[in-house]
Amino acid sequence: DATNYIVFDLFDTVPLAVVFLCPGILRGVYQSEHLFESDHQSGAWCKDPLQASDKIYYMPWTPYRTDTLTEYSSKEDFIAGRPTTTYKLPHRVDGTGFVVYDGALFFNKERTRNIVKFDLRTRIKSGEAIIANANYHDTSPYRWGGKSDIDLAVDENGLWVIYATEQNNGRIVVSQLNPYTLRIEGSWDTNYDKRSASNAFMICGVLYVVKTVYEDDDNEGTGNKIDYMYSTDKGKEMAVNIPFPNSYQYIAAVDYNPRDNLLYVWNNYHVVKYSLDFDQYLYFPGRYFGFIFAHLLLKEST
Repeated sequence: DATNYIVFDLFDTVPLAVVFLCPGILRGVYQSEHLFESDHQSGAWCKDPLQASDKIYYMPWTPYRTDTLTEYSSKEDFIAGRPTTTYKLPHRVDGTGFVVYDGALFFNKERTRNIVKFDLRTRIKSGEAIIANANYHDTSPYRWGGKSDIDLAVDENGLWVIYATEQNNGRIVVSQLNPYTLRIEGSWDTNYDKRSASNAFMICGVLYVVKTVYEDDDNEGTGNKIDYMYSTDKGKEMAVNIPFPNSYQYIAAVDYNPRDNLLYVWNNYHVVKYSLDFDQYLYFPGRYFGFIFAHLLLKEST
């Protein structure tokens, strides 16, 4: 379905670019597909939004032992457990916050506040950047723990890092990261305590925070929901109440893909997809056109 993005060529010498169209403000989340039950309680899976292939990237997470990314050529191979290849990483990984973007894996290097870029084409580390002041290694994880202090995300505007700092009193900070230079291009402090969040993701430059109820909660009346959003374009926050499916009571990863507008979720061993509804008449204008021009100019100069 090509209705949510445009492929175009600006100049003969510049590679084709994908510009994603903002679908609007999120108004509904629904579990749409259960793929399989994994052997691992925690992990993450995703696609590369800048590639049109059906490749799926999969990384179960085990503390102090996670250093391999597995690639599958299709959903059918993924479900059947038929990998195309595996990538041995140069460092172990903290948390489930990895993403694949424009042919590269980005992940949080174990026991550090560093983001590592690993080129899947050459199978070599192609960059590393310190996220200044970011809490790490279970200082400010999501509520489920899992060394999930530093969470990478992609959306229509590019690559993001979601984390917390002591300067912001343990509350969530969102930074936009240039995927080619690994420089931070902007940061926004929010008022949401990161340890209270179960997970978070970005759509159109808007942060959505998931708050879920676990079996040992005293008050289940709070419900499973998205209860907070923050627009980086407007610099404004809003309390919301969007029900969020949590059938298995242990959400370890939530990753948005701007190509298909789906959430890729890992929930207590279960690998699932969530579909989304949007209000197209109420959205915060993004900055993805400026980002894509910078993206193209940078790639042309390298």
